[in-house]
This record gives sequence, structure tokens and C-alpha cells, in this order.
Amino acid sequence: MPQDGIEVHGIPELERGSRRLFENIDQGAGSAFRSVADQVATMVRSRVPRRSGRLAGSVVADQATDGALVGLGDGVPYAGWIEFGGTRGRPYVPTGRYLYPTAADAAPLLERAGQQVAQDEIRRMAWPLVTGA
Repeated sequence: MPQDGIEVHGIPELERGSRRLFENIDQGAGSAFRSVADQVATMVRSRVPRRSGRLAGSVVADQATDGALVGLGDGVPYAGWIEFGGTRGRPYVPTGRYLYPTAADAAPLLERAGQQVAQDEIRRMAWPLVTGA
């Protein structure tokens, strides 16, 4: 029996729809973030110094549990020295020279990608109908 004439309907449908919306945003954001990571990796590859091309070839983009990542240097023993320096006449740069600065510059792209996915999913969301009212 409703108290003071107030009844609330649709809570299960709201919960179910919200879960579906959040899952859709999460999936879409992962794909969008991976796309931005691929762009960052391409920019980093173009900026690292080249002799043999091994360092540029070591730049990777991948999907992570909560976003995407870009890395470099796997299998390239001198990658840390090129990126950060610190010995033999190469000044130490704690933020790195190529990877972090490029990724930091791409932060607005990442933010826009996440916002766009959320807006698109919210616009196309078809909420479950309330039953049992």
C-alpha cells in the first residue's frame, strides 16, 4: 500500500537500463581510447630518433583494462637512455623526450573521445519499458 499516495514504478527497469548504458559506454570508450593510443603511437614513432628504426619499431599501442596504453623500448636496450638520458653526455629528462610529452599533448583528444562515446550512447539508448505499473 502506498504511503501518503506516493508510488514509485520502474526501479528495476532503471537499474537494468543503467547497467546496459554503462556497459555500452565502457565498450565504446575502450575502442575510442585505443584509437587515440594508436594515433599517439604513430606520433611517437615519427618523433624518436632513427638509425636502425628499432626504437620506432618498438612503439606499441594496446588496450588496457581501464583505457589504453602506449609504450616503447621492449627489446631495445638503449630505449631508456634515448628517452630519459642521464649518462654519457645526454642530460636526464624525468618526463622523457618523446612518449610522455606526446601522450600529454593528446590528453584533450582522449577526453573528447570519451565524451563523444558517452553522448552517442546516451542519445541512442532505448530504455526498458516499465512493467507492472
